[in-house]
This record gives sequence, C-alpha cells and structure tokens, in this order.
Amino acid sequence: MTDTIRRQKARFKLAAIGCSVLLTAAFPFISTSATAQVAESPEPASLSYARMAELASSSPTVARITVRSIVALKRERAPDLPETRSRFYVQAETLGLIRSDGVMSKRISFLVDGSAENARRPNLKNKIFLAFGKVGQQVSEFQLSASTALVPWTPANEALARKVIEDLYAPGAPGPITAITSAFHVPGAIVGEGETQIFLGTADGSPISLSVIRRPQEQPHFSVSLGEVVDDSAKLPERDTLLWYRLACSLPDQLPPLSLTELARNDAEAASRDYSAFRAALGPCDRTQTPVI
Repeated sequence: MTDTIRRQKARFKLAAIGCSVLLTAAFPFISTSATAQVAESPEPASLSYARMAELASSSPTVARITVRSIVALKRERAPDLPETRSRFYVQAETLGLIRSDGVMSKRISFLVDGSAENARRPNLKNKIFLAFGKVGQQVSEFQLSASTALVPWTPANEALARKVIEDLYAPGAPGPITAITSAFHVPGAIVGEGETQIFLGTADGSPISLSVIRRPQEQPHFSVSLGEVVDDSAKLPERDTLLWYRLACSLPDQLPPLSLTELARNDAEAASRDYSAFRAALGPCDRTQTPVI
C-alpha cells in the first residue's frame, strides 16, 4: 500500500469519527441503542422515579462523568452562601452522554455547593457520577441544575435515568400540569352513588381529566383519561410512570375554590371529598434530594 493511500484512509477514518460526534450531539437525547443498553442490576436505584423525573425534565444534558479534581473556593468567592455551606470547583472527565442538546467537551468544569463541614476533604475524586444540567457558553463549562444534580453512578441509576428520559420524550407523553380548571359532581339515583369529574390544564394544552365513581358497597373507582372524551375503561396510573409523576407531584392537596364556584354546596362537598380520595390513591410524591457533599 502506498503512503498516499494510507494518508487518504486515515483522513476518511478521522472524518467519519468527527461526523459521528457531531451527529450524536445534534439530537436532543441519545437513545438506548443495543450498544448503549445498561445491564440490569440487582440493586435498586438510589433515587426515586419522581426525583429522577424532576432532574431529567429540567436538564438539557445528562452525562456520565468521573471527577478528577475538586477544590473548595475561598469564602470571598462565594459571598452569597451561608456559613454552613461551601462552594466547590470541580474538574471532571466526560465518559458518555445519556442526553445532550449540543456538543460537550471531554474535559468539563462546574461548581457545586455542599456542606462546609466537608470543605477540606470532599471525597469525590475518581468517583463516577451522573451529572444533570446544561452546557455553558464554552463546551468545557457545565452548569448543574441543582447542587443535588450530581448523582452517584450505578447501573440501576443510569437505567432509571434512561427510562425516565424515554418516558419524557415518548410520542403522546403527558405534559406538565398547570392548573385544575373545573370540577363537577353528579349524584346517583340511590344513596352512596355518584360521579365526580375534574379537568386539568397542561403546559402543552393536551386535555387530562380525573374521574371518581362511587357505588354502594364498592370501593371507589379512580381513573385518568387523556383526550377530549372521558375513557370509561381508563384506570389509575401505575406508580413510577410519567403520568403518575405528573399527577402525584403537581396536583394540590385540595381542590381550588375557583374550580367549585358553579357547583351547589352538596355537590362541591362531594367533589372535594372525591378529589381527596383520588390524591390519597395516587400516593405521596417522593422527591427526596440527597447531596453528595
């Protein structure tokens, strides 16, 4: 093989690698292809579905990183922090992108706040984390979505992050809930029978309605419909799904008074009772935040 041919092949190989990097960075997130699948782990994820959804939905970029150095900044460089907190300058190496809205450097730096007690020895060096945030004006600059947006990497945590991102960007995925727009109650023909329907506003304008049906000697039937028409076959969403997260983590504890203004007193009381039962059936929204520093 001549030197000219060798040089041409080398150029073609470098060009292909460069195109692959640019194409990957152009998509809003990196799908879980066969080569990117994370093996299932017997250990559960350390984050709840709700907390992971909160982080992923507010973070244009999710990356797997290794911390290479971490230094506590002097107090005068972080005057806005209380005495119990410290700010750290972190340099890290990017190991892979789970989701990205642009190009991200192999070497990045970012700031993270933590406990002042750990200012001298924050034990993060050479540890692997999932970093949730966005790329700055320079591709080597990274901004965490929150001080708790640095999550210890485990196969289970990465698998959960990928699942949540897939749920968030699936066709027809329910958008954020913005308000309870109206509610009404229809009593049944016999005592103990009735139906309450509650209509929600969403960020993307897609309709969501809640339904509570009561019959004598039976447990209430709870359901959620996505669409203009109430689906009689709908059910309560399963826990740790995107629809469950939207409802459990967004709905207020009680029906707002404005949603009941057109109802008679008895119907308003029944609707409020049914709504409280629906919220209880959803279960609590666990968004516990665990800082790494």
